[in-house]
Amino acid sequence: MLTMDQINHIKEIRNEKGLSINQIAKSEGINWRTAKKYADTDILPKERRRTKSGMMYEDGWNEIIDGWLFEDSRETRKNRRTRKALFEQLKKLGFSGSYRTVCQYIQNTQKEAAKADAFEKLDHPAGEAQLDFGTYRVAYKNELRIIKLLVLAYPYSNRAFAVALPRENRECFLNGLKHLFELSGGVPTEIRIDNLAAAVIKPKKGNKDTVFSDEFEQFRAYYRFNAVACNAYSGHEKGAVENKVGYIRYNFFDEIPRMESFEQLTEWLDQRLAEDSIRNHYQKHLTISELWDSESASLLRLPIESYPVFSYREGKTNKYGELTIDGEAIHIPKAGRNSHLLVKVTWNNFTCVNANGEIVHEGYRPYMNESTPVDWQQKFADWQIKPRALKHSRYTKLLPGNIKLYLMDPDLSTVRARLRQIHGLLDHYTLEEVQERFEKLVLANLGVTENQSQFDMARYDQLSPKAVQQS
Repeated sequence: MLTMDQINHIKEIRNEKGLSINQIAKSEGINWRTAKKYADTDILPKERRRTKSGMMYEDGWNEIIDGWLFEDSRETRKNRRTRKALFEQLKKLGFSGSYRTVCQYIQNTQKEAAKADAFEKLDHPAGEAQLDFGTYRVAYKNELRIIKLLVLAYPYSNRAFAVALPRENRECFLNGLKHLFELSGGVPTEIRIDNLAAAVIKPKKGNKDTVFSDEFEQFRAYYRFNAVACNAYSGHEKGAVENKVGYIRYNFFDEIPRMESFEQLTEWLDQRLAEDSIRNHYQKHLTISELWDSESASLLRLPIESYPVFSYREGKTNKYGELTIDGEAIHIPKAGRNSHLLVKVTWNNFTCVNANGEIVHEGYRPYMNESTPVDWQQKFADWQIKPRALKHSRYTKLLPGNIKLYLMDPDLSTVRARLRQIHGLLDHYTLEEVQERFEKLVLANLGVTENQSQFDMARYDQLSPKAVQQS
């Protein structure tokens, strides 16, 4: 084959000096056909195509093997089929090749996959996820409560799952992550997380890799996913879940949803996210649910047995028989004073065991019933200025039953007067006390209000505790 310098020289003496093909062939010492080809024919670059040949490709056996290898990749190593087993299955389907042919194909396929992994990922592969906590407000037992949502986002399809939790501690984190896997129907191949204290002991710094806690590493090994921690102050490295945390807040928590329990709120949120997945993906011309149907096939299979999440702590009661749990002193009547106890804690409860192995106390962790007090005096003062805002306020749902019904009057001046009446009572009583003594503090004093004539006594029966409970 001639070099480009030789080809250019042939074209030059042909076009510039006007030599014939015979003269060119004789002067250059090449075949006449070769001289003719390069002298009078344009040489254009051609695309090179690699075609794989052999019975594995020509008869379609490669697609069957690829399907089996992908299916086995979701299993643990001990549950994957050997090459011999795959060969035997192929023979049952009519494969006439040798065992060596199958082994060579699998080996070549694995080499190509290893080369592909060596390149930097420019897109979010299916099955990879991002994880983060978000802080939200809910209405719980007629009070305001601050809770956490652990959100798992899959950037490939933009599908997300969330679980409601009381704290960001290790037990809540691992239990929530386990629940997210169950909601997803599988385990992500890789999860990118922030430097959460519940998982990370030392963040990545310089040439030193992230140091994860032993508890998280054990959990990760059981579910077989890879964990990648972001660099410090680099939230953009998990931008998909950051956006999803905000999306959930602005679309599902704008009116402060009512929470009966953490489990109930998780179910409600899972339904809302499923309904939301019907919308189109922000870039791809498919819905989120359609993309998720294909992506979910890339998830690792869930283990048969659910991972138990708990930890043990050593504790000692004080001279009053109290044990400190989550910063709060709890009386342990059966333990006595100055007793050493082994405390088993889960995400929502704790169990105290004495030196004899006897359970001496069980209960919910103190934060399970925490709430954030509402400044009702300020709220009633605001409503007096704008009484129309009462009906559609996000705080109205937090009002106790009798008081809420009492304020829901169609006449605006009556509503303003009743707001003023209860606002005055709040100088001496809490809202709960006003609710408990409603007939004595509110209804019995209707005669002193300036709108007595406008009060319909037929509604007095509706305001009785029995009527409110029936409604």
